[in-house]
Amino acid sequence: MQRIAIIGAGVVGTAMGYLLKENGYSIVGIGSRTLESAKRAKELIGEGEATTALGATAKKAEIVFITTSDSAIENVCIKIAREGGFNPGAIVFHMSGALSSEILRSARDVGANIASLHPLQSLADVKEAVVNIPGSYFCIEGDDVALSMAQKIVHTLRGKEITIKADKKPLYHAGASVVSNFLVATVSFGLELFEAAGIDKEDSLNTLIPLIHGTMRNIETIGIPSALTGPISRGDTGVVEDHLRVISKERPELLRLYAELGRQTVKVALEKGTIKENDAERIISLFDKYQESLKE
Repeated sequence: MQRIAIIGAGVVGTAMGYLLKENGYSIVGIGSRTLESAKRAKELIGEGEATTALGATAKKAEIVFITTSDSAIENVCIKIAREGGFNPGAIVFHMSGALSSEILRSARDVGANIASLHPLQSLADVKEAVVNIPGSYFCIEGDDVALSMAQKIVHTLRGKEITIKADKKPLYHAGASVVSNFLVATVSFGLELFEAAGIDKEDSLNTLIPLIHGTMRNIETIGIPSALTGPISRGDTGVVEDHLRVISKERPELLRLYAELGRQTVKVALEKGTIKENDAERIISLFDKYQESLKE
């Protein structure tokens, strides 16, 4: 039974601690900046000492997860290394999608093996994270020994691995953010347009959920670009201009966002083959025309 220390008692650290404990690992400690947050995580995980003594907690483990905020990972790792908290041969992970394993190099300098292990999943709270993480894809990169353990953990969680070069992590994370975070923002954008049309916001979301689910099923079953539908996909410039006209009148602050998302949609429609270059040019010219009107 391998011993794990969780350093950082937020959503990801708490959920991973719980899942690993349920799969036979021993959680020996949960370290946090405040004792209160460490105690909350311990209660949810079900074992491990809650503490603010990060170095001493890491010292008890063969595997250390640093699951603090991205901005704190490197400094926390340096602090633990200076305190002698990493055992020689220990494996140290962080779970940031944006940062490479190199921010853990202070652990490597004292004889540990380092890697990043990022679940490609939306983790809004601990309860949802415990449900969503198993079966997910995980992006991993780092030292060979740590990568081998990362693969074992991914397998334990019934996941699949994606390997990536360390210097490409920001691009990978940007793509994930667009798909997940910008999806939420795009739905919010649609809700604002529904609200401008006089539809109650709560009713709007309930109305749109089946459409969102249907779109996601199409993406899953027939992929992109095939899943694209709508007026741009059909080359229907009249409908697109109606959209631009009413948005510029009712919610002009949203016009630029519609046009920029529309430009990307034109690219997808061209890839799908449902519009020709001249259709694309007409639609793009509409976006240009209405965006220029904002400057007047």
